[in-house]
Amino acid sequence: MNKIKILSNFNSEIFSNYLNQKLNNREHKIIKTVFGSFYQQSFKLIRSKEKVGTIIVWNQIEKILVNFDKLIYNKKFNYNELLKENNDYIKILKQLSKKCNQLIVFGWQKPNLYQGKSIKDFTDKLGVLKNVTKLNLQISDSIQDIENIYFFPPELYFNNATEEYSPKLWYAAKIPYSQNTFKSASEKINELFINLKSKKVKLIILDLDNTLWGGEVGDIGWQKVKIGGHSIEGEAYVDFQRIIKGLKDTGIQLAICSKNDEKIALDAITKNKNMVLKKSDFVLWKINWEDKAKNIREIIKKLNFTNESVLFIDDNVNERDRVKTAISGIKVPDWPSDPTEYPSEILKLNCFETYKKITKEDKKRLGYYKDDLKRKKTKSDFVSELNWLKNLKTNILCKKITKENEDRIVQLINRTNQMNLRTRRYNQEKLQEIQKDKKSFLRCFHLKDKFGDMGIVGFFNLTKHKNKLIIDDFILSCRAFGRGVEKTMLHIISNYAVQKKIKLAEFNFKKTDKNKPCLTFLKENLKELKKNRFIIKDMKKSVKPNYLKLIKE
Repeated sequence: MNKIKILSNFNSEIFSNYLNQKLNNREHKIIKTVFGSFYQQSFKLIRSKEKVGTIIVWNQIEKILVNFDKLIYNKKFNYNELLKENNDYIKILKQLSKKCNQLIVFGWQKPNLYQGKSIKDFTDKLGVLKNVTKLNLQISDSIQDIENIYFFPPELYFNNATEEYSPKLWYAAKIPYSQNTFKSASEKINELFINLKSKKVKLIILDLDNTLWGGEVGDIGWQKVKIGGHSIEGEAYVDFQRIIKGLKDTGIQLAICSKNDEKIALDAITKNKNMVLKKSDFVLWKINWEDKAKNIREIIKKLNFTNESVLFIDDNVNERDRVKTAISGIKVPDWPSDPTEYPSEILKLNCFETYKKITKEDKKRLGYYKDDLKRKKTKSDFVSELNWLKNLKTNILCKKITKENEDRIVQLINRTNQMNLRTRRYNQEKLQEIQKDKKSFLRCFHLKDKFGDMGIVGFFNLTKHKNKLIIDDFILSCRAFGRGVEKTMLHIISNYAVQKKIKLAEFNFKKTDKNKPCLTFLKENLKELKKNRFIIKDMKKSVKPNYLKLIKE
């Protein structure tokens, strides 16, 4: 059950009611707090040892920042003090973020009744709207690296038209906004929860004819397909492709599944200058006359994705129904018949990680998958897996955690499920806090072989406790599992323990629905003292696989 606390300096009763109607009551429970007690409730939560699921902070700017109240009444005020007040507010937000899984912060809104400098309000130094915007930017810039804070700017949910404000409601019950505003805010919060809960799409499989372009290329030729130009539909296809390409640049992979002649279809992609998506943007394609469900299964298997992480887009309702029925869990949205609706339709799908920070690894992910397909293709040339692994000529770089790789480490921590010892989730600020602890020892692992650079794939974090080491995090990306990285990580931990004259290194496994591979690895390579508690058998005898070259930073 996700317990939600609303901290506000106005009467949030109507907002709470709308939110309660919108959310699933089996999953969420709203804990009401007394309005006007923002600071009191905040400090109570900060001092508490317990965490709540979600904290929602929504306040009126003029009731929190004293110098802003002076600004709107044209009183003398100190601008630096105004910024300091806002910074103190930000400090409270940061502390609250440590006491919950999600902190939702509503940005400052322009106060009702105060119009500022009219048409000069955004250019005058003392303009109300100008300063509201600057203070919101100060907040967003300060919290941008804290993964669990979600900032809702006023434009997202708020209409500050005069009809949205009821003076009677304000003076009678201290309710500053309309029901429409509270309803809109509730809908946005519900969208956030759905997005956080849903299995995110990692692969988009696309049809071609009447999906990426207009017309059937086999009949009309690549020169005559509708894409770009001055055609209404052609422009829509271009915009749709631009959105798809933008998603690819966040780390989502693209594949093609189309009933077509392969050469003719690829000619349309490579020769038509109006195509936004290029052949190089696709990790894999199946262009033939076989059953699409069969082709899609093969694509998913080759790329090692789960069905739930795949989205299939096709204009043909019969093909959609076939795939939806044959492949359990795959996302197959109903698709409009009008291509001009394609760009807006894909933006409506709430299945992409729109809230995550994009790392260097995300931008290189297409290359990682293409290299991995080359690796797998060569595997059949070898009699044994060991010979194949030797042939890869793999280098492992054991590296310290730095500002340059922090984003990727946080991503590994929050996205890795299968090879994850305890599945602890935390943000960049928490990682930095752990680094400062002298009892902690953290390392990450960067993988390279003759086919290419796989980036940072592994991470561990351990803590010294008198005569033993406690491994707090032991994480490895599934695309590197089975390559010997996990055994190398054990080797580094063992060497560290021997160096520090510590005789015990303990792994306390915490079971989830997805980390069974980690448990299997522990049972096969460590000694189990009791259920889910493991130690390294003999640290002095720990060795890395001899087909790997270890490079320490």
